Parts: sequence; C-alpha cells; structure tokens
Amino acid sequence: SDWSSDVCSSDLKRQARLVKQIDKNIVCDVDPKTMVITIQVQDQDPWIAATMADSVKTRLQDFITNYRTNKARIDLEQIRAQYQRAKHDYDRARQLYAEFADANQDVLLQGVRMKITELENEMQLKFNAYSTLTLQLQGAEAKVMEETPAFTTLQSATVPIQKSGPPRKKIFVFIFFLAFVYKSAKILNKEGKLKPLFGLS
Repeated sequence: SDWSSDVCSSDLKRQARLVKQIDKNIVCDVDPKTMVITIQVQDQDPWIAATMADSVKTRLQDFITNYRTNKARIDLEQIRAQYQRAKHDYDRARQLYAEFADANQDVLLQGVRMKITELENEMQLKFNAYSTLTLQLQGAEAKVMEETPAFTTLQSATVPIQKSGPPRKKIFVFIFFLAFVYKSAKILNKEGKLKPLFGLS
C-alpha cells in the first residue's frame, strides 16, 4: 500500500541520514611510509566513540584480509575440491583392488591375475594423483597464510578523559554574555541611550 511504501521510504531516508552522520564522525588516515592506520571517532558519548573505533578497526582488518587473500582463497577452494575427488577415487580404487584380490587369492587363472594387476595399476594412478593434490593443497594453504596480513595494534581504542570540543562551561558563559549584551542593548534602546552611544542621529 501507499502508506507502507511511505513508511519504508522515510525509514530509508532516516537510515541514510544516520549513516551520513556516522561517516562524518569517523576519520581514517593511512601513513604511506609506515602503513600505520589511524582511526579517530567523535561522538557525544565517549564510550560509544571508543566502541565504534574498535568496531571500525575489526571490520577494516577483515576487509583488508579478505581483499589481500581473495585470489589465494579461491585457488585453495578449487584445489581442495580436486583433492576431495582424488581422495574419493583413490579410496574407491583401493577398495575394489582389495575386494577382488581377497576374493581370488587362491585362483591362478591368467585372466584373474591380469585383472588384479589392472586394478593395482589403477589404484597406483589414483594414489599418484591424490599425492600430487595433497602437496598442492598444502601449498595453497601456505599461500593463504602468506598473503594474510599481520596486524599490530599500536594503541587500543581509549575513552577520552576530556572532550575534544569546546567545554560546556565556556559555551554557557559565551551564551550568557551574548544574552546579557542583547538585553542591555534592548534596555538602552528603550531609554533612548543607545543612539548617542553608537553615534546615531
């Protein structure tokens, strides 16, 4: 209905404004020389600011890790799938060989012996493929670890003791001063004393 669409639209706009406001309160700087990332968060509540800074740090680390290891992880998943198939094929070939050899261990027929040799060769081929993919899988896992960046927290998120903005007392004094000036000017204007003060005719 129109009412529900209006509600959804207003919720989306409110969320967009909220995201925009949060984005303004978060500053992330990267030193190109040292690659040190500095995260600064401003909020009225110091505990919320510290919590947001810690959350941004965690999400940023996850993003960088996923970005750096994306190709290596894709390669790993492909090799792992091939490894699983090769292992299944080798286990199956070994089972067939063992079952046929056990069932015909006392049979000396040439055809039976050829079949046993054929199954043994097949099992050996499957084992070779399985062994090769085992090494490739270990290499792919090592590649992911190599590409995974190591993060060191130089300074954890802290709750500031003092606010970064102007103190409330100074704000109140300034507002009180403006109100006093405005009230005095209004009184002087009513009494007719304001014009001579400013040299007005």
